[in-house]
Amino acid sequence: MSKRQLRWISGLLSVLLVLFLALPAAAVEDEEQPSESTTAAQEEPTGEPADLPVAEPTTAPVVPATEPTTNAPHTHTFGKWTLARAASNKQNGVLKRSCSGCGEAQTKAIARVASVALKAKEKTYSGKALTTGVTVKDKAGKTLKAGRDYTVKFKNNKNVGKATAVISGKGNYSFTVSRTFCIVPQGTKLTKALPSVTKAILRWKPAGAQADAYQVQYSTDKAFKKGAKTVKLSGKNTTYTVLTGLRADTTYYVRIRVLQNVKKSTFASGWSAVKAIKTITNIAHRIDGQLAQSKRVKESYFDDVVFIGDSVTEGLRYYEMANGVFGKAKFLSAGSLSATNALWNVSDRSVHPRWNGQKMKLEQSVPLTGAKKVYIMLGMNDIAAVGLERAKANFEKLCSGILAAAPGVQIYVESVTPRVKTSNPGKLNNANITNYNRMLAELCMKRGWYFVNVAETMFDSAGCLKQSYCSDPNGMGMHFSFTGCAAWADYLYTHTA
Repeated sequence: MSKRQLRWISGLLSVLLVLFLALPAAAVEDEEQPSESTTAAQEEPTGEPADLPVAEPTTAPVVPATEPTTNAPHTHTFGKWTLARAASNKQNGVLKRSCSGCGEAQTKAIARVASVALKAKEKTYSGKALTTGVTVKDKAGKTLKAGRDYTVKFKNNKNVGKATAVISGKGNYSFTVSRTFCIVPQGTKLTKALPSVTKAILRWKPAGAQADAYQVQYSTDKAFKKGAKTVKLSGKNTTYTVLTGLRADTTYYVRIRVLQNVKKSTFASGWSAVKAIKTITNIAHRIDGQLAQSKRVKESYFDDVVFIGDSVTEGLRYYEMANGVFGKAKFLSAGSLSATNALWNVSDRSVHPRWNGQKMKLEQSVPLTGAKKVYIMLGMNDIAAVGLERAKANFEKLCSGILAAAPGVQIYVESVTPRVKTSNPGKLNNANITNYNRMLAELCMKRGWYFVNVAETMFDSAGCLKQSYCSDPNGMGMHFSFTGCAAWADYLYTHTA
């Protein structure tokens, strides 16, 4: 036998030995000591050839004995969420629920209230109870719903002052907070904004019982951010003011608002619409306080005008009768009439104007004319008779009496016109006339009347009345020709308030 064959047989034996050693001990023992059941079976004839192999019996795997298992999954059945603690504006709330099968509990947070704000901080008085919307948000940024999550009640929310909104939690929320908003007075508006050279008259509608004062603001900046000045005017019945210290030939913007005092606090309305005014260029014969040039009015503007004056105004009346330029205007004029003698009692010798053929004081006749605007030119006879100061005092007294008798009228003061150059003018000279006109302009500013400086269109280069405008240049040198009356009328048409 070759060495190669010997090595092959040796390897085969080694493999068989390994397989034998790997057999279970129980199998070896069964072969050596067969059980009774096996021996009996072998002894009984089976009818099968004795040399057929006998199948080994199969054995079921042994399962070790254990306790019954109870680990099947459990499905929770939770009830509805119920409120364990309401959310407030200081702490979160809590919702809870539990499983009906096993009792396991769950909780869920309700975010606390983080902000409560009113949609309007200010409302305007209307005579009715005022409310505003409310926005409530929680810490997570969610907006709460009115009626479901909170309620709102308002207090002191009708009159000017501070109104209160009381916001209270509801449902899942428990809190109470208050917020305030202001009820401010109704505003007013500027009805007139009339500039002069360095001054301007402002008029407005009175705000009635709501107004304890007014604030007027003006500036050359339309946005009122630069150089704005504010003037406070006390009094419920105040309806005008005069701005002073303005620059000539400059545009100003003005507005107004109403102030009301409530329990030591002041509440202001909104500002009115802005009006723009441009001051007048300062040139010769212009008087500070006079009406600026305006858009030409229609003839019907004069339908509710009454002209009051002396013999100079009588000339204008003759011009009107001949040309019909003043619509349905009326005249109460008389030669030698003055503010001084107009205050006297009526007599056969008095110079009071006649209305419907009867002499009467102006306080009586003006209301009978039905006029709404009174154009008055008096002073020629006063300057010469009583001097400037007394003339102005009498003029103011006369106009005040007219206003007392006819409180709805508006006073338009016409400047006294100049005289032509004369050799012996006396007290009634053009210098005194100009000074008196300045005094009248100041009076108009003080009283809220309008000063119509008709004289500025009458001067010649020497500062006297133009000869072509005068009907008696070689006499008194003060009465008007129709040419002068036409210039006078044209000025009135283009200088209105």
